[in-house]
Amino acid sequence: MKKQPELKILLWRIAHVSDEKAFKMLFDIYADRLYQFAFSFLKNKQIAEEAVADVFFKIWLNRTTLPKISNIKAYLFKATYNTTLNYLDEEKRRKAVSLDDIEVDLDIDRICPETELINKELKGKIEQAIESLPPRCKMIYKLAKVERMKYKEIAGLLNISVKTIDNQLAIAIKKIGEEIKKYLLEDGSGKQSLILLKLFVPSESVF
Repeated sequence: MKKQPELKILLWRIAHVSDEKAFKMLFDIYADRLYQFAFSFLKNKQIAEEAVADVFFKIWLNRTTLPKISNIKAYLFKATYNTTLNYLDEEKRRKAVSLDDIEVDLDIDRICPETELINKELKGKIEQAIESLPPRCKMIYKLAKVERMKYKEIAGLLNISVKTIDNQLAIAIKKIGEEIKKYLLEDGSGKQSLILLKLFVPSESVF
């Protein structure tokens, strides 16, 4: 598999020589992730795709400013968040901002690539635990674990406090941990619960 150029190189090529190939590579890296994020709020495939297209269109129009952006991932997610809210009416925007009325697709294999080491029954239990998380909790967990965002980045993106993020992640980790421990105790392998749980803990979490 061909190794992708570093993001800084891509951004430099887009900004300084209007490199369309580099721009397409940037799009390929982030478009699907941003689409999933937008869809969580919009719940409409076509509109979510339009929102992401708008973001990248503006990126291209303002490409000369790209070198000034210190964190392109956080920037793209924030731009998508703001663009998404513009597609919603006042009532839906209020619910979206509260994170209480969103749909979050959280595939266990994206959370933990090592799930191939987990048997099918336990994997199903963990999936149920994740699916039962409240929307706000699930979104924060996804951004921390799957997108590997730092707490401050998530706070800036969703306009919430770092304390809120810490609390919500604690809820997610506790829920997943309870299912792992319960299953392994029944299976007689309780000592392995801590090892397995670590696979599902975001890197910045205190554990």
